[in-house]
Amino acid sequence: MIRDRGNIKWTAIMLPEHVAAVKQEVINLEKVKQPILDEDRLTEIEMLIHEAMEYNLQLEFKLFKKGYIESIIGHTHFIDYIKNEFRIKDKDNLIHKIPFQKIVDVQKV
Repeated sequence: MIRDRGNIKWTAIMLPEHVAAVKQEVINLEKVKQPILDEDRLTEIEMLIHEAMEYNLQLEFKLFKKGYIESIIGHTHFIDYIKNEFRIKDKDNLIHKIPFQKIVDVQKV
């Protein structure tokens, strides 16, 4: 007589700690490193921002935050060279303070 456990033998037992570790690993795989911009790209971004301020154009700012790239669309309200940050006014008239170091890319909308 064969005493096989069948499917019971092959079912996985996952402890809550294991499930949490797997979820955290999936989250970590989605993260990216902050891109380093060269001088030419920084100059292009600076020119684009100044042009947008002069003609009141909307820009899309791509920012690096905690391993992810986020996007804010709005007008450049003010450039603070002392604090090294931009102040962006979005469509809801909220003002976002963005440090220069967090900017990854800027594009016209």
